[in-house]
Amino acid sequence: MLDYFVKEKSDFLRKKDKSRKGHIDKDAVKIVNEINSRNDYYTTSSCSGRIVLLEKLSRKKNESRWIFIKHDKLNFNEIVEVLDSKLRNEVWFKQEPLILHVRCKSLDAARRLLDISRKIFKRAGIISLSDKKIIVEIIGSERIDTIIANKNFVADEDNIKNLVKYSNENFEENRKKSERFLKIVRSSL
Repeated sequence: MLDYFVKEKSDFLRKKDKSRKGHIDKDAVKIVNEINSRNDYYTTSSCSGRIVLLEKLSRKKNESRWIFIKHDKLNFNEIVEVLDSKLRNEVWFKQEPLILHVRCKSLDAARRLLDISRKIFKRAGIISLSDKKIIVEIIGSERIDTIIANKNFVADEDNIKNLVKYSNENFEENRKKSERFLKIVRSSL
């Protein structure tokens, strides 16, 4: 009889990617493929890190509009061009780190993944623990989340330049940690 986890993994990995992009971020592909090549694991979602401008249409999370997204470093002009449009709502600048959700075959497998994840990432833990599903979440800590515009103001040039500078520095640190994590996964998982 086929192991339930093996069938579940096979079925999940054959599904169409439901993310906004429709594919895995180029900077996450190696990590995702390495984890998915292991018998006791598969990724259920991933993001290599991104920079987003989010227009909040209301206080509800699902009532927001992504007006800019990039999975790489950015420059000042990319942000200014978006802010020059006639926005009427709050606009938030979000620089987000790597995030992985990994389905684990067993609690022992989850512990092994957590042990190696915590060598690189401060934020790693089990987010689902049931008889049927154990999911580990791994998140980088390099992030920025701030309002930069609303109907009454737009952040000044110096503020935006600083946001770009620090988000690019965070993005580079996130990449370095991702590369170190990939090496550990290859050698220890």
